[in-house]
Amino acid sequence: MRLTIQRDELANNLRDLIGIIVGCIIGGFGISLFLIPFKASPGGAAGVAQIFYYLFNVPAGVMMFIINVPLFIAGIVIFGKLFGLKTVWGIFWLSFWTDFFNGDRFLGIEALQGFFFRINEQSVSFTNEIFLGVIAGSLLLGLGAGLVIKFNGSTGGSDIPALIIRKYLGLTVGMSYFIIDSLIIFSVGIIFKNPNLILWGFVSLYVTTKATDFVVEGLSYTKELFIVTTRGEEIKRYILQDLDRGFTLLKGEGGFTGEQKEVIYVALHTRELPKLKAKIKEADPGAFVVVNDAYEVMGDFRR
Repeated sequence: MRLTIQRDELANNLRDLIGIIVGCIIGGFGISLFLIPFKASPGGAAGVAQIFYYLFNVPAGVMMFIINVPLFIAGIVIFGKLFGLKTVWGIFWLSFWTDFFNGDRFLGIEALQGFFFRINEQSVSFTNEIFLGVIAGSLLLGLGAGLVIKFNGSTGGSDIPALIIRKYLGLTVGMSYFIIDSLIIFSVGIIFKNPNLILWGFVSLYVTTKATDFVVEGLSYTKELFIVTTRGEEIKRYILQDLDRGFTLLKGEGGFTGEQKEVIYVALHTRELPKLKAKIKEADPGAFVVVNDAYEVMGDFRR
């Protein structure tokens, strides 16, 4: 039994490590061949690395690694085991693949000659249109980052500073991320004396975030409803018989009136939502209903 558990744990860790590498390949490809050529910074270590790449010709991947290592050490000191092997693994491989996909490396390959555009003295890209470059690069970076998170990893960047700010200044993690990434994006625009880069940076940050969320959470095809009602029999019958769904009953009490109420909790497919809402209005127009997205449902659930 113990051997089986250890084997399963080893297989899960191996899967995670491979998944993190795949995510870093995708992210490094997007950074190196789309975002860096157009100086579009979504923030994080990649944004700072761009500055050093263009000003001092330091390889972006190397600079990302240099930035992330002390941040990782600080994370270990402050937060302990929260930052472990998989964070180091993600930091290393994203840095490695970012430099590996430097466009100049592939210019000598005859079959790829027609696919690259020289954007500036230091960079080439698959497109010469900044809009396409920013969107494609941000999508790839977001997809890669999402895969890394999905496989229980991290690539450093803004993660550790954001947690430090939350710990010592009491800000939310989301606000901490926004402050850090905004400072980096504004710095890129100011240093390169191009205000357009600030706007492109925020476009990149938005697309990257949405792509990451899509990979981590997926599309929500399921809704969850909390139905607070004093006339729930007809609603329960409709859920069981017409929708062929189960539900959970909770006992509630009005905070002001003290009146006992039934709370029906049900998860269903998005396409079933309008039917149930219509039935609730018919059975109990005064019912209080909360509808949420459910990105993942485990257990006995018909999709």
